[in-house]
Amino acid sequence: MIAKIVRWSATALLVLCLLLVGTIAALRLAASFRETADRDELAPPSGHLVATRRGRVFVQEKGAAEGVPVVLFHGTAAWSELWRQTIDRLAAAGFHVIALDLPPFGFSDRPGRYTRRDQAARVNDVLMALHAAPAIIVGHSFGAGAATELAMRFPERARGLVLVDAALGLTAPPADPPWLLEPKWVREILVSLTVTDPLATRFLLRSLIGKKDRALPQYVEILQRPTRLRNSTPDIADWLYYFVGSDLLAESADRKAYARLHLPVAILWGEEDTITPRDQARDLQALLPVVALTLLPGLGHIPQIEDPDMFNDALLKVIAKL
Repeated sequence: MIAKIVRWSATALLVLCLLLVGTIAALRLAASFRETADRDELAPPSGHLVATRRGRVFVQEKGAAEGVPVVLFHGTAAWSELWRQTIDRLAAAGFHVIALDLPPFGFSDRPGRYTRRDQAARVNDVLMALHAAPAIIVGHSFGAGAATELAMRFPERARGLVLVDAALGLTAPPADPPWLLEPKWVREILVSLTVTDPLATRFLLRSLIGKKDRALPQYVEILQRPTRLRNSTPDIADWLYYFVGSDLLAESADRKAYARLHLPVAILWGEEDTITPRDQARDLQALLPVVALTLLPGLGHIPQIEDPDMFNDALLKVIAKL
């Protein structure tokens, strides 16, 4: 009797494993069939490509050419269009808005190197090509790392820095990427199950925001659109390896470097953020020599879509001070 139970359990486990492997393989194959579009089919006409030494960067500009530049860095899996309401509001206030797609997301080229140093150098090339005056640099979430790196390595580019729910990794011990993610095929499976899976987009968006009802179809569509580009899953799998490590060579990963950041800094933070809790904002505030912290009540990790009016009012207020 016991032997029969053991054999039955082993058979059931084997079947479950085969079903799991089959499901994962099917999802990865589905990603390949889904990712067939070209940039010209999907990119908004309001943007253009700017050549850099590290690939072309897709940029959306709006506002008076003579206005103070405001450069917008988006977070993980987002792109410049997620800033749309902020772009319009800043442009209406007289600023020259420069919203860019940090590769491998959005419609920029995907050159395969995505450290903060690479991203900062890439954006520095963009600002040089655009002949931009010193700018207010705004970095959201994971994009805050590249934004801070730009301000640290190219201080002549920045007249002020605004960090929005910044995922800088300063409160966690430095670590290399886990060995399990070294094979690219493993990372491709993870990406095909999350970032590039259209069935997962709304769920992931809801998990990031405090106001769950703001996971609107328009935002889901924005996030999904670039993932239909050719080779999105393998390209984002390259980036994932950088994402899960600590980027140890980045100045912005060094807690001591923040005391040497001699420019005005403002922090905007969703009070209900569970991805980068507000304790991280307090920690960051303590590291910086000159800083103003504004907590946004009721908002989570992506305040610019959760309550655009509240967020844009707060952003304009701190920019005026900067």
